[in-house]
Amino acid sequence: MVALFVIMTILVCVGIDGVVQWKKAKRERISRTLADALMPIAALSDVTAPANLFLDGGHTWVEVKPSGAATIGLDGFAQKLIGRIDDVVLPEVGKEVNRGDVLFAVKQDNHRVAFASPIDGQVTMVDRELPWHPEAIQSDPYREGWICSVKPKHLGKNLKQLIASDEAAAWLKAEALRFQEFFAARALENFQLGQVAQDGGELVGGALEFADDQTWKQVGEMFLRPQEKAN
Repeated sequence: MVALFVIMTILVCVGIDGVVQWKKAKRERISRTLADALMPIAALSDVTAPANLFLDGGHTWVEVKPSGAATIGLDGFAQKLIGRIDDVVLPEVGKEVNRGDVLFAVKQDNHRVAFASPIDGQVTMVDRELPWHPEAIQSDPYREGWICSVKPKHLGKNLKQLIASDEAAAWLKAEALRFQEFFAARALENFQLGQVAQDGGELVGGALEFADDQTWKQVGEMFLRPQEKAN
């Protein structure tokens, strides 16, 4: 009788564990399906950058002018993540920055995302019209949406830490895959999916427009901080 009781107990425990694992697997499948539907990989993997620019792991871009000055903005990948931009916080002219220091920020509703400087130098010019027309970043992040100009201090060293045009396409695709994995893990919990589904089940605007505060923070930490280029 005792042996039968032990066997029954084991079977019940195994059964409960099987149900838990089944629910977990089902949840993961649903999250993956939502990720594929709401944030198809093509939505980010087709993001490109002009050939004359260098990209940074924190999703800013650098254009080196013939004069030696460096123009900086946020790249198309970051723009796709954020979507609508309500305001831009520009750096002060004359500000000294090192690579990794906060250079500028963008705002959407009560959310704020800071972008780090991809190079060392001194801010010499900013686009003062941009806070009045922040939609320029969404429509043309590489030209009309430029943020500031910096007089570089260690340009040769910094350029080695950036991603050149011939590597940009592969890197952006890898970032798109990385974000979809991130998105899939949070699709059920951290996104207001009732709003997302208004347009046939596809995201309208940026992926973060329907995300909660924690997700905004995590995206900033995981995707919008400078990363050292792998050798």
